[in-house]
Amino acid sequence: MAGTIDITNQFPATRERTVLLELLRVVRNLQTEGIEVVICGGWVPFLKQLARESETAHSMSLDIDLLFREAARDPDVVDRIKTLLVGGMEFERSKAHAFRYEKKVEGNVVQLDLLADFPRTDRDEPVRRIQGLQSSLDMCLVDGAEDLAGHVEVIRISWLDGDKTETCDITIPDQVGFLMLKAEVCRYRENPKDPYDIYYYSRFSEEPDLIRQKLEATIGEPSVRRTVDALQRMFKIRGQQMDRAGIRSHEHCWGGT
Repeated sequence: MAGTIDITNQFPATRERTVLLELLRVVRNLQTEGIEVVICGGWVPFLKQLARESETAHSMSLDIDLLFREAARDPDVVDRIKTLLVGGMEFERSKAHAFRYEKKVEGNVVQLDLLADFPRTDRDEPVRRIQGLQSSLDMCLVDGAEDLAGHVEVIRISWLDGDKTETCDITIPDQVGFLMLKAEVCRYRENPKDPYDIYYYSRFSEEPDLIRQKLEATIGEPSVRRTVDALQRMFKIRGQQMDRAGIRSHEHCWGGT
């Protein structure tokens, strides 16, 4: 069981610390409003290890991926999300990306990417406008998120704010869900950080044996089978390099599934 994180002492006064604290504020404020959100992307390995061990060496993302599922796209909820982010927390819509909201905190830029789990085809536009009662939000479609279903889990982060201990329960993709989303996004982009996130998660953020068990238990789902096949192809071309470096953890997770 993880202890309490002293963010001020454990993290230097950098943009990373600023973004981490703002992520916790955003999640708690949404929860106060009764709005469900799933944190996705490169934050998952970081937060998972932080929750388990109260420390992490993972290189976190600097944009916060907020996945809003069906219940959070009700017109009334859309208005409340926009009111909270724009009116309450003073985020502004990015000029570069319609689904991104930004603000400066202590001189550092904090970016929120609003995401949705609509099914997507190659012909679909990647960004969809979600209509509220009095406003609207643009959200980017997440490849593979329509198959996420119940592949989520809740982790708890505890940290010190002065002399007071604060806690935040955060919903993230579980072992299967994280690998599913990462494997799917790698079909559409070549970003070195994606394989790094997968490797780090599978070696440090979660027990490899538990990942294998979860994959084996759900391999009958077509989306999970596709995930395993994609991971095997992805890391096969890196196998010799990883062997020379003594990195074999991925084989224990999905190599023989």
